[in-house]
Amino acid sequence: MRGQKTREKIMEAAIKVISNETIEGLSTRKVSSEAKVNLAAIHYHHRSKEGMLIDLSRYIIIKYVFPTFEDLYKNPREPKEFVMNLFEKAFQLFEKRPDVVRTLVYLWLHGTKNRRIKDILVTGKQEFMEKCIDVLEENMSTKRAKKVISRTLSILIGMLMDALITNERPPQKELNELAGRLS
Repeated sequence: MRGQKTREKIMEAAIKVISNETIEGLSTRKVSSEAKVNLAAIHYHHRSKEGMLIDLSRYIIIKYVFPTFEDLYKNPREPKEFVMNLFEKAFQLFEKRPDVVRTLVYLWLHGTKNRRIKDILVTGKQEFMEKCIDVLEENMSTKRAKKVISRTLSILIGMLMDALITNERPPQKELNELAGRLS
């Protein structure tokens, strides 16, 4: 239990450091200082900076991404409503934890250099897409559902990146119009 708490403190500190300084600014010393844990604890739990980034990729997906969208899959919805709820959930996460969204973007970019991080994030994205496709298939063909979710995620990622830069979410009217066009 204590080890799990320490691991979580390290992950949350890494999110904060990466969000403020990018991955290049991340060091085990900065994380240990931010988490208020012994430097040896970081090496015990993660072995290295790269090990910490690999674990952080899993942590963000399991702790933040999947839970944010969990109830999206439970009730069948019309495609427009589903896409609108997807946008809403994503921007709720952005408003609540912009540092997590920013860190996820940095990890995605870092995945070009680290195959394990890339594999974790790609697998998480595929699992997310499969769940979305399952819901959309209630109202459309599999082929169309795949296109809808693929386009929706591409646009959503761009919108989230824009929101990170401007620190503003898109207007609700724009999201409604997009949801209608995408579905």
